[in-house]
Amino acid sequence: MSVSPEQIRATADSYIAALEAGDLDAVMALYAEDATVEDPVGGGTIHTGAAAVREFYASVVALKIDGKVLEARACGNELLFNFEITTHFDAENSATINVWDHMIHNDEGKVTSMRAFWGPENMS
Repeated sequence: MSVSPEQIRATADSYIAALEAGDLDAVMALYAEDATVEDPVGGGTIHTGAAAVREFYASVVALKIDGKVLEARACGNELLFNFEITTHFDAENSATINVWDHMIHNDEGKVTSMRAFWGPENMS
């Protein structure tokens, strides 16, 4: 099966929508069983396999998140996209992070690798 650039590009919107909805199952539906997630790159932990990826995202979707895709580029089975998410810790405290994600998809359109590029300098 071949996946179109439009399908690859749509992953960015689906990903942000799932995070905003706090929908762990929707996030996991984007990933292949043997996927890896490195968030942030250089952070020391690479989550490998569905159980590890689910455990990582369980803490992410527990937050109240507003997000917006700023730019996305699909080339072959790869996607590079820039987005901002604002996490709301309570009524008075929030943080905004600007992130570039690089995702590699398999021939079924599932993400096999996600690497998130961001650091303290990208937070406000």
